[in-house]
Amino acid sequence: MSSLILPTAYLGGCIVTMSVFSYVYRRAKNVRTIEPWFPPNDAKEKYIALLNAEPAVPDHHLKSALLGRAMEGVRRVVAVQQEKPALGLLLRTGHIGDEIWQDFQVAEKETMHELQEIAQEANTFKEGWSKTLFTTASQMIEAEKQKEIRDRSNVRRAEEEEKKKPKQCECLEPEDKDAK
Repeated sequence: MSSLILPTAYLGGCIVTMSVFSYVYRRAKNVRTIEPWFPPNDAKEKYIALLNAEPAVPDHHLKSALLGRAMEGVRRVVAVQQEKPALGLLLRTGHIGDEIWQDFQVAEKETMHELQEIAQEANTFKEGWSKTLFTTASQMIEAEKQKEIRDRSNVRRAEEEEKKKPKQCECLEPEDKDAK
């Protein structure tokens, strides 16, 4: 009888140890970190830093930083609106999993919350400014896009002109027969 106690205790200890390991491993495996859909919002950080600056920053600096934050918010909303139909189709056809769709929905909610915060901040400066702020931010984004397109077309035009120019060859002058 006493000869069975030691092997039974050993077997029981092994089973308990394996069960605990299995439980901890499964929980660690199921923990999933949500990757941010967008990179960190530098415009928001800049605005918050100016807002919390010890010597009070003039209002025009804060308004400028808030406009930059609004521009980033508008960019993100446009990106969400453009990606939503495609992701919905991919989800319905089974090409992406529910995790990606959930990440996208979290990003969409965060973006909408960010826009609401921006509107509230804008209204602290002047009542109703949030309406014109987002219009101005959209116009500035469009102006930036047009400037990028113009710059790219200028670069392409310059490259094409370089290609069209006749190449000048540097021909060597014939050597004198006396030098040989």
